[in-house]
Amino acid sequence: MGIQDRDYYRDGSGGFLDAWSRQGATVWIIVVTGVVFFAQCITGDPRDSKLVELGCYNPVKVLNGEVWRLFTPVLLHAGLMHIFINMLALYFLGRRVEETYGTREFVLIYVVAGVFANVVYLVTYLVGLTPDPRVVAIGASGAVVAVVIVYAFNFPRQQVLLFFLIPMPIWVVGVLFVTLDALGAAGAGDDHTAYVVHLGGALFGALYYLSGVRLSGPFSRGPRLAERRARPQLRVVPAENDDTPEPVGAAVESQPRPKEATEENLEAKVDAVLEKVSKFGQESLTPEEREILFKASELYKKRRK
Repeated sequence: MGIQDRDYYRDGSGGFLDAWSRQGATVWIIVVTGVVFFAQCITGDPRDSKLVELGCYNPVKVLNGEVWRLFTPVLLHAGLMHIFINMLALYFLGRRVEETYGTREFVLIYVVAGVFANVVYLVTYLVGLTPDPRVVAIGASGAVVAVVIVYAFNFPRQQVLLFFLIPMPIWVVGVLFVTLDALGAAGAGDDHTAYVVHLGGALFGALYYLSGVRLSGPFSRGPRLAERRARPQLRVVPAENDDTPEPVGAAVESQPRPKEATEENLEAKVDAVLEKVSKFGQESLTPEEREILFKASELYKKRRK
C-alpha cells in the first residue's frame, strides 16, 4: 500500500467528489486548459479563435492597458501537439512539485511564472529586441518551463526519458532546454517559437528556488495557517501489545533478512518524517525527507501489486 493508505495517514473521507478534490491543482490546471483549448477549436482552427484574439499576448495592447494579456496566453494553445507537450510535461513533473511545495504555492508558482515570462517578453519588445508590434504569443510554455526548472533544482538526479527514449538526469534536460532556447532566441531557431518566453520561465524557476521566497507567504492569515491547512490529518495508531511468550529459538528465526531489514529501516524513517509533518507541517521537510516519502510510497505500491 502507499503511504496515504497507512492507518495514521487517512482522513476518513471518501466518495467521488472527494476523490476528485484530491487530484491536486496540477490535474485541474490541465483540465481547465483542455476545456479552453476545446472552446478554441469549436469554430475551426484554434489559432483563429475569438479567444485568441481577446487573450493572446500582444505588446501594443498590453501597453494600452490590456494587462490581462500577460496571463491569459497561458491558457491558450496553437494546436493539439502544442497543448499535448505542455500538459504532458506538467502532468509528470508538476504533481511532484505540488507535493513538495503544497497546492496553493504550486498554483502561485504556475500563474506568476506565466506572467513573469510574458513580462520578460514585453521587456525585450521595449528595448528593441522584438521590435515588430505584430509579435503575439500564446501557450503555457513559460509556466511549464518554470515548473521543469524548479523540479530539476529539487530532484536533480531524477532520471527522465527525453523524447520517451533517452534516459538522462532531469538537470541535464533543464540545461539542454535552456541552451536550445538561448540559441533560438539568438536567431538560430524557428521564427514562430517564443524562445524568450521559455527563457523567462526558466529564469523565474531558478530565481524562485535560489531565493527561497514563498509566494503564498503574504496571503497567510496566521503565522502557520498555510502549513496547518496543507498538513495531512494524522492519527497515530499504537502498536498492539502481544504478551504471547516467545518460543525457544524465535530470536534466531526472526532475524530479518537483508531486504527485510532495509524495508524496516525505511518504514522507521517514514514514521519519523510523518511525525515531523504532524508537528511542523509539510513545509518543514527537507528534499531528502520528501525523497524518503516518495521511495516508501513506491515500495508500498509494489507490495500491493
